[in-house]
Amino acid sequence: MNPNQQNNGGTAPNGGGGKKKQKKNRNNPNEQQNQGQHTKQPGQLAEQQPIQKQNQPMKNKQQPKQNQPKEPKQKPIQKQNQPKEIKPAGAAKQAKGENAPAVNPAAAPGVPKSDSPQLEQIIEVFMKQLKIPKRRNPSAGGTKGRKTEIEVNHLPLNLDKLFTKTVYHIDVTFTPELPRRLLRLALEEFTKKHYKNVQFAFDGRRNMYSTKEIKGVADTISILNEENNKTIDFNIVTGVVNSISMKKIEDYLKSGSSDNPPGEAFQALDIILKNRPFALRFTNIGRSFFPVPRGIPVDLGEGMELWKGFFQSPVMGWKPFLNIDVANKGFPKYQPLVEYIRNDLRYSLDSEMDRYGLNSLATYVKGLKVDFMIPNQPNTKRSYRVVGLFDSAAKFFFDMDDPETKKIKRINVVSYFKVTRNYVIKYPHLPCLHVGNIAKKTAIPIELCVVQKGQLRLKKLSENQTAVMVKNAARPPSERRQTIEQCIKDIKYNEDPVLKDFGISITERFASIPARVLDQPSLAYAYNKETKPKFGVWYADKFSKAIVLEKWTILNLDGARTKIPSLKEFETHLVNCGMSLNVKVKPMVPGINLTFQRGVRLGDVQKDVTKTLNNLKGKVDLVVVVIPDNPSGIYAAVKQSSELIVGVLTQCIKSRTMFKMNKSTASNILLKINSKLNGINHTLATSISPPSMNEAIIFGADVTHPSPDQTSIPSVAAVAASHDLLGTQYNMEWRLQDPKVEIIKDLEDIVFLQLTKFRANTKTIPKRIFYFRDGVSEGQFKQLLESELVSIRRACLRLNINYKPAVTILVVQKRHHTRMFPKFNMDMDGKFANVPSGTIIDTQITHPTELDFYLCSHASIQGTSRPTKYHLIWDDNNFTEDQLEQLTFYLCFMFVRCTRSVSYPAPTYYAHLAAFRARAYIENKTINLNDLAAEQSKNLLNPSFVDNTPMFFV
Repeated sequence: MNPNQQNNGGTAPNGGGGKKKQKKNRNNPNEQQNQGQHTKQPGQLAEQQPIQKQNQPMKNKQQPKQNQPKEPKQKPIQKQNQPKEIKPAGAAKQAKGENAPAVNPAAAPGVPKSDSPQLEQIIEVFMKQLKIPKRRNPSAGGTKGRKTEIEVNHLPLNLDKLFTKTVYHIDVTFTPELPRRLLRLALEEFTKKHYKNVQFAFDGRRNMYSTKEIKGVADTISILNEENNKTIDFNIVTGVVNSISMKKIEDYLKSGSSDNPPGEAFQALDIILKNRPFALRFTNIGRSFFPVPRGIPVDLGEGMELWKGFFQSPVMGWKPFLNIDVANKGFPKYQPLVEYIRNDLRYSLDSEMDRYGLNSLATYVKGLKVDFMIPNQPNTKRSYRVVGLFDSAAKFFFDMDDPETKKIKRINVVSYFKVTRNYVIKYPHLPCLHVGNIAKKTAIPIELCVVQKGQLRLKKLSENQTAVMVKNAARPPSERRQTIEQCIKDIKYNEDPVLKDFGISITERFASIPARVLDQPSLAYAYNKETKPKFGVWYADKFSKAIVLEKWTILNLDGARTKIPSLKEFETHLVNCGMSLNVKVKPMVPGINLTFQRGVRLGDVQKDVTKTLNNLKGKVDLVVVVIPDNPSGIYAAVKQSSELIVGVLTQCIKSRTMFKMNKSTASNILLKINSKLNGINHTLATSISPPSMNEAIIFGADVTHPSPDQTSIPSVAAVAASHDLLGTQYNMEWRLQDPKVEIIKDLEDIVFLQLTKFRANTKTIPKRIFYFRDGVSEGQFKQLLESELVSIRRACLRLNINYKPAVTILVVQKRHHTRMFPKFNMDMDGKFANVPSGTIIDTQITHPTELDFYLCSHASIQGTSRPTKYHLIWDDNNFTEDQLEQLTFYLCFMFVRCTRSVSYPAPTYYAHLAAFRARAYIENKTINLNDLAAEQSKNLLNPSFVDNTPMFFV
């Protein structure tokens, strides 16, 4: 555990009755088309042959060559400690112009096969050394930058009394196990009866903790279910399963490691601290708690509403803390379902719905719990879970016994409710809900159903819903702080008898932590002209490597509102901005307008866009796409069509942005365009560039998973890597893997390919490897070392048996709830008074023995700045805290676009976005999960386009 982390009532009666995984082969040609061949000539050592990359483009004579300025030649770099080059067999033929393999200058003799005994011996020795490095000085952090103090939303925990106690883990079984919301009520009655004067902490399912060792008891407790006014009998059995010494947490604070935390003690502490909000009957989702809204919640649209609550989690820093933050969550809107049909789906209640509307309705209601009751008949009140839709109340017929004739007669839902319930259905053309057991045909009129409050939906919010959520959730630091402090007052932790019994007290005010503000890095533009950002913001100068935008056009998907004058004005702005940024923008090819009717289906939009882009392929270098507000998801559909199906570079602009186009906005758009066409906007100035970046390759890796309701879709692993000496240009490799698997399975082959790409582009092999890994929790650090670090080392040894570059692995964690609040006026930046760019905390709230730190690298655009947490889990570069923190900070300024909305290094951002785009694309594909290697070889993404445009995912 990571501490930082029945009766049918008024319904119509039932009308009817009711592989073995293939073993993965590392050398499978279908899976490893990218893997090089290893040959050995008589009398000489094996030499690495050229690699046939899976995503290698086929030559297309019809595709115009991009007209780009030549990049200045790099000066020869003195190779240090590099193996001596030996010419391979066939080099003489190549000199004569024959079709011989290309010579790799940095290749060296002795390349083993990936499973050679020599390589395995090296790996066996290496694995014995795997250990997360400790902080050099346990009582100090870095020293660079201006010193200050920052307040954070961490409340100091006093656990001194708890450390002296033994906590007993009690297993509680309930029969039946549902409804889960009644289990706590049943247990409270049970403990009052059998365990008087004993305090318990309960997780709401089956885990209970106490400071007293109890004897197991079995008994039946009756609880009234208010949803149907019926009593449920719960058979409850308790028994002690473990005793936990809480001193283990104290020991961890002194010398603990992330790869061996006291999991049971942490789990017990987490549940004990949750007991207070549980007792207040808040809706619990993970570590967040949501009270029933006091007022009218914000409407997110599409049948969802915004609930506001709070998040809490114990944090084991240099001393214990309780992290408290605001939480926001979309819940199904508490409303009659007919209101959803009328207001969200925008259908008339007096007529039948078309197929599109029925599909949308079915998607929304499936899995929902609804309250059913006939007006003025409270005895008909029932709760049901919806499993689908039936035909309309007028058309859905079933057989029932006629009490008068004693015969079976056929009747529809309208007649049934009129005869048996004296209720006339108002909307007979609306569909009925299929509820209860899916094998039975229990139908109820939709007009009598209200969505229950506080239901958890696993489905992801739509783009429009997310936009509304962000708008309402983003609050300045002062407002966020007030909300958190009000939560603390309302919860009243120190009044909880359970916390008192366990010996826990909480200081109910924010902790004040030492911090530093790092100096802004100098950036270099054309002719080595330097500029220094101020508070994370700067104006772009002439690009270091500017492209020529030769052929481009506009695809306007908002023809009804965005007219030709607006498009011509944008063209003028782009041409003029290009002059100031050293980009030559030629007049655009006449644009194309696509106008869609209101309510058009997203699939129809994507079909027309794909057709249009296919016609443009090979004729233009870039398509600027004007994106309307509707339909929802149109941006993702355009990106899938352009970059994953057709193979055309696009730059999307919202129509609302086009309406207020100005020079500044056009300049920011040109930043992205220049990078997409393989230009370089800026680099780190030579005067401040860390020596460790010389001849270093920088990796970013991430894995995106399908949403919880999508069980037949694989996860996607993506790895971005630099392939130039400046760390500004990146390419991407992606792989499918089993759903929910976080560790990248094919990392060895991916890294091998990326090293080969770097070698081909730079004529050298990297001296150092920086690996920024996104999305991994502390509980997976050990697995990351044993799998992904070993895969990196294997890939290096495959390149050369003596090639052992220094590797640094930093885990990038964005999904945490630590927020920084300025304490002094000098640290208040911008109109929201956030902490300034470069603010770093690496003591007190960080790991007690290992090197991790929180960094705000960019200024905040809206709301409260969210720092990114970095945790060092491997480093043979022997970096100091200052060197590591400064390097990470600098890399955050190497984005291809001048943005302040993201706060982590460029390669991590590229990997995350690439994996997300790829996964979004394959969600509509049929994937054979039992043979992902074969699926991988199908080239689900356009390989030639991906390889030609390494920045395609930006």
